[in-house]
Amino acid sequence: MGKIITILVLAWSCQCSCFSQVRQSKDLPANTSGIAYVGRTVVNDLGEVTFDWVGSYFEFTLKGQSMSIRASDKGESHFNVFVDGLFYKTFAVSSRDTLIDIVSNLEDDKQHLVRVQKRSEGEFGCTTIHHFTLGDKTKLDIPSPRPGRFIEFIGDSFTVGYGADGTDRDQPFSVSTENADKTYACILARYFQTDYALIAHSGRGAARNYGDSLTTSRYTMKDAMLNSLNSDTTSRYGFDQYIPDLVVINLGSNDFSTAPVPSQKEFQQAYLRIIRQLRRAYGAEVKILCVVSRLEVPVGGYIADIVGKLDDNNLYYTASLRGVMNNDSDMGAAWHPGVRGHQKMATFLVPYIATVMDWSMEDRVIK
Repeated sequence: MGKIITILVLAWSCQCSCFSQVRQSKDLPANTSGIAYVGRTVVNDLGEVTFDWVGSYFEFTLKGQSMSIRASDKGESHFNVFVDGLFYKTFAVSSRDTLIDIVSNLEDDKQHLVRVQKRSEGEFGCTTIHHFTLGDKTKLDIPSPRPGRFIEFIGDSFTVGYGADGTDRDQPFSVSTENADKTYACILARYFQTDYALIAHSGRGAARNYGDSLTTSRYTMKDAMLNSLNSDTTSRYGFDQYIPDLVVINLGSNDFSTAPVPSQKEFQQAYLRIIRQLRRAYGAEVKILCVVSRLEVPVGGYIADIVGKLDDNNLYYTASLRGVMNNDSDMGAAWHPGVRGHQKMATFLVPYIATVMDWSMEDRVIK
């Protein structure tokens, strides 16, 4: 089972003491034990929590009407809010110090599960939560248990949801059209009822980034995956905040979508480095599923060759995504998958994950 190592892991006596304090004060530190952060975070000595990887989220169980956050951002970050599993609203953080209502006017006699999810990628903004403020007659309840499963996705613009909220392939991209929650990755997490982390950045490849004039790029996802913050190349991550059951790698499109393309040796060396870094971080028992992009040739053959030559019984690969979606009706903004395109990719990957993980294929809508 996936293991999440977070600030929630406290002795019961400490939790009781903390919740007693919560009832006496409206302001709570960002790293209070009643808030569960999922994904990579950095916590400073003041208890402030910083994160920027797309799809990062925090959850809490609330009894009462309202909750606010005081937050700041180095750029502009967009968020989704869900209450009791249903979409509630969006908001953005784009200044040094902003007080934002997360939820308000909820039924005060009911317990509510609230999830706040970063829908835009770290390229556009890095958020710091300074503290939470409880509304009148509102308190945090003991957090709900985590799902017990965890998938980490390593990818590019398809994984971040670039243009996913767009309605036409010729629609220009804007940050507001980026929505991690609509991606195949989050759809799969919902279907299999897992926690997840998206370690992804638009335009990044394994060996070469989109549009580079060279066959290999200086800084690709093989490098970015080592960082706590997507926007900070010096923030080395300790791989200690969660241990996934499964890692899904979806890279290769940017490597080969424009000329000049990497050689087989250059691509395979970079891709192998990603696999080896995962093995050093998570061990030999974590499953790794390599997704073959829509650019079946030559990526499919290169990945198949890697998997075939490695003595790794927990390493797998898929067939190509080529033909899984239409290039018109399934597109969102900027020629990237829209909602239908991501649903089709998720549908394609469900049986692979179910087989690799020996998880049941449940009678659930894939959305």
